[in-house]
Amino acid sequence: MGQDTVKLKDTDHKIELPPFAEREDIAIAYGAETKHPRRQARALAGALGLCVPALGLGGLEAYEELDHDLVRYGGRVYSAAMAEGYTRAELMAASAECFTAVCGSLFPREPDVEAAANFTTAPEEQLTA
Repeated sequence: MGQDTVKLKDTDHKIELPPFAEREDIAIAYGAETKHPRRQARALAGALGLCVPALGLGGLEAYEELDHDLVRYGGRVYSAAMAEGYTRAELMAASAECFTAVCGSLFPREPDVEAAANFTTAPEEQLTA
């Protein structure tokens, strides 16, 4: 299992990042539920549903039908996945992988920022080079 896949029932599934607004929803909803672990777990399950549409557990249309409520959507994804015979442990692990991929796409890592801002050389060196 790599960064761009999740493993469920011994099968690798490709993570397909949803559009930017939905990725922001995932990061914000998860952070907003820090005092509510069950709601936070549902937000994670929502990330799985949005990032692995091939599982057929929801998808963008179902999320939109629920008025972009990630916790409600995640509850439906979780219930559908449990009905399909997935275990809670594998669902939460796959959901966390999706969440990590989403956050990685939203928040640049330090080397990415360094390269974009050209922080590799001191300002004086940049002027004389």
